Amino acid sequence: MKLQRREKGLVFAAGGLLAVLICYFLLFGGESRSTAELETDLGNLDQQVIAKRATSKQDDRDAASMRDWRKRALPSDRITARTLYQTWLRGLADRCHFHPLAVESNEMESRANVYAKMKFTVRGHVSLANLTQFLYDFYSAGHLHQIRLLTMKPVEHASELEVGITIEALSLPNADRKDQLSKEKGTGLRLAKVEDYRDPIVERNLFAPYTPPPPSAVADKKPDKPQPIDTAQFTFVTGFTEVDGFRLVWMQDRIAGKVWQLKEGAEFKVGEHSGRICKIAPTREVTLDFDGHRRRLRDGDNLRGGIEVDGYGKN
Repeated sequence: MKLQRREKGLVFAAGGLLAVLICYFLLFGGESRSTAELETDLGNLDQQVIAKRATSKQDDRDAASMRDWRKRALPSDRITARTLYQTWLRGLADRCHFHPLAVESNEMESRANVYAKMKFTVRGHVSLANLTQFLYDFYSAGHLHQIRLLTMKPVEHASELEVGITIEALSLPNADRKDQLSKEKGTGLRLAKVEDYRDPIVERNLFAPYTPPPPSAVADKKPDKPQPIDTAQFTFVTGFTEVDGFRLVWMQDRIAGKVWQLKEGAEFKVGEHSGRICKIAPTREVTLDFDGHRRRLRDGDNLRGGIEVDGYGKN
């Protein structure tokens, strides 16, 4: 039986409507969804994207740190690494006039295919100026090493110190060298020259008994006034909820023990300061005006934290 043109049109229209209904049920499960729910889903997706980006950035930082460690680590050959580093330590201590000098290599702690931690001790008598020089040169070198313990006591009838230094250094199996120490420079020193450290250290007598200031100086000194507590630093955003289509932000004043549930446009007061809620985003962020500033806060931020944004006094 042949269909008339009008009947064909009705068939095509019905088929199109059926296709629309199928797509709707596939996308929304047959349930109508409010705009707020869709915005919440969008916010959740944004949060997932932000989290993945943060993870990616952390991975990049970890990879950069590993590349730096490979450059600074002791050689991958552990026996060679221990010998070369012990020789370097001895040369450094000898140049700084340690006497009688003893440089010992202690036990090695290792994890297969991860690292080998080597421990060394340096002992001897040395002046405070030369000890400062030793420490400066130690931290100027870019080896993957650190001082774990430093002990010192005055030598009787001498202007020197009896010093013991415990040091740890790491050898990595994937270090970029097998039989040589790193030539990288250290980056931990803030001052440019050894004199910037040595002069103030040597001029100060570390072992002199404490001498209190004269009584007149103590009497003339006025006690400091106690600083008032900034209640805003102890008022935190503690959560977000939604009731009857209205988003609410929860805040708690931990000093006064006060809790608020505030919606957009609501005003509040903390101590002597007033604030107003500007916007509560589905991404669990709140923008508010407080104490002359507009800030964007998340869970756990206090009223002095978060991110300051432009537009104070504007909706």
